Amino acid sequence: MVASVNRKPSETVLHNATAVSPRSGTPASQEGVVLVGNPNVGKSAIFNALTGLNADVSNYPGTTIDISRGKLGTSDLVDTPGIYGVSSFNDEERIARGMILESHLVINVISALSLDRDLFLTQQLLDMGKRVLVVINQWDEAGQRGLEIDVELLSKLLGVKVITTVAINNEGIDNIPRCLPEATQGNVDAALDALLAPLLAQNIQQDLALLALEGDRPSATKCGVEIADHRSEIYHLRRQKVNSIYGKTVVQTGSRQTLSTGLGRVLLHPFWG
Repeated sequence: MVASVNRKPSETVLHNATAVSPRSGTPASQEGVVLVGNPNVGKSAIFNALTGLNADVSNYPGTTIDISRGKLGTSDLVDTPGIYGVSSFNDEERIARGMILESHLVINVISALSLDRDLFLTQQLLDMGKRVLVVINQWDEAGQRGLEIDVELLSKLLGVKVITTVAINNEGIDNIPRCLPEATQGNVDAALDALLAPLLAQNIQQDLALLALEGDRPSATKCGVEIADHRSEIYHLRRQKVNSIYGKTVVQTGSRQTLSTGLGRVLLHPFWG
């Protein structure tokens, strides 16, 4: 498998400073760093490895959902509920959505075994204009299943730093805090940029603008705008982009393919899905 590329560190200062989004021109929140990812990607294992015993678990107010909080250096670190997208359709998504909107930086954990699925959330985070560090977990299992992932090319196509881990063995965990200063905003499709432009011109934050365009009512209300729902259009663009990125960066070298992997590829196909 190809090693991760070293990118030029961003000018983002993680502690005791105000970062400014070059797209929206608005200050980024200093609430801390959030771990975001689909269910079953090893996100909580990474949180535990990063925080050790210095973490608190409590119910989110008004729900039965547990939220883990700890420290990553001098930054606050929160493990958000596992989600497939940022929206307000259920309690998990509403909680994660709020924490992502308040965050200064996102550590996006994805599985090496299901990049075609997990990268959809990754791209949504990039479309929101969040500063992102991508962590590919379960790296060892990808090799065992004959999957070769070009991490350097994946980093280039996403426009953000990408590193690899094997959380259950504590491999690569130390690289996460080391690489946080390299977290940047990623690449956004030109067609989506055109949709965002009128809202950004009104000095609306890019993350809220994107969610409003996707039909998220709380975001549209907070922005004070009434706009057409472009969710289907945006989701189609995002799926096409993710499929293209996956096709360029992942190669199945062996004959082994799980039923879930094969079924997932069919369901995520632009036509057959």
